[in-house]
Amino acid sequence: MEKKVKVFGAALDASDFPLSIQMKRGYLNRLAQNLVEVSDFLDPYEAFLIFSRLLIKEKFLKIGKFPVNSWLTPKPDLKDLYRIDQSSFERFTSEGNLKTTSERIEEFIKDNIIPDIPLMIGVDHSLTGGVLKALSDEFGSENLIILIFDAHFDGLPANISVNIAKYASEHPDELNPLLLEESYSLSEEVNLKDNYTCASFLNYLIEDNIIRPENLIIFGCQDYPDETFRNKIDPRIKEYIDFYDKIEKKGVKFIPKTVNSQMLKMLNQTLQNVSNSNFYVSIDIDVGALKEIIATRFRNAIGLEQSTILDAATIINNNIKARNNKLIGLDVMEIETHLLNMDFPKSGRKDQTIEVVDNFLEIFFKNEL
Repeated sequence: MEKKVKVFGAALDASDFPLSIQMKRGYLNRLAQNLVEVSDFLDPYEAFLIFSRLLIKEKFLKIGKFPVNSWLTPKPDLKDLYRIDQSSFERFTSEGNLKTTSERIEEFIKDNIIPDIPLMIGVDHSLTGGVLKALSDEFGSENLIILIFDAHFDGLPANISVNIAKYASEHPDELNPLLLEESYSLSEEVNLKDNYTCASFLNYLIEDNIIRPENLIIFGCQDYPDETFRNKIDPRIKEYIDFYDKIEKKGVKFIPKTVNSQMLKMLNQTLQNVSNSNFYVSIDIDVGALKEIIATRFRNAIGLEQSTILDAATIINNNIKARNNKLIGLDVMEIETHLLNMDFPKSGRKDQTIEVVDNFLEIFFKNEL
């Protein structure tokens, strides 16, 4: 029996970045003045249901939204205004609630989707961990290949992330994409409890044997330490490089952003020996940030062009079809709801996130539509 692709929304958006909070409060101020259209979408899932040319196909069964409290969504209820501040979101994260929510996603997948194919459209990338836990339990970690399109490696412990951000803030003349554009005001007193977050969840999955490092491929990352970075002597840089080297020795395969042809060649070579396995494809849309894609939460580095992303998807799909593999799940994460489909008159540009994602997904399902 042919499997359905069950599409659902997961609009957890607990970011404590100042710009994110500013956009939410601005939305609520407009809502209070009746300046928001009733027809406006509240999250990425709703936007895709309205504007996607692909998800209207019968292949895709829309099953609704994973429940998230209003104040933790991109466009909260007006009654939540008092909670939309940095301390509330910091407390939510520090208390371990991202991991708890990811565990709820795991149960949601088991109860509502398996044995069909999940397609999650959402915000916080840490929720991918819950989907992967459900699929790992179903198929076995040894039979699960994970391909993640991402400008960052979401497996860094918090202390390393903070230290590298401090270094970047102290060296503004050094061009690198390591410091998030909506950064904390970093001082020597800044500490961050090591928690399961969108920046660290992959390390948790590896440490807990939910996924196998040798089965994890990161495509398009821009925080991979290059030779210039490796020549620096700061102990925070060494700590960062040592961690990256350790995780790479465990088997994680990084395909950093470089010349397009080299990236695609590396991807194809990496997939050559994969057979009789199950593929999960996750796209953090910051992999294409500030090209066709503007509606991404992290816009601190210029990402890949749509053509490169689609060429990579084609290589993955060809390897799945040619080697008796199966596609068992996908997700599209880190979407900034407030920028979706927006026009930017000064630059003459328009966000094309939904079109890019449609084109991406079509590569995997074009023969079934």
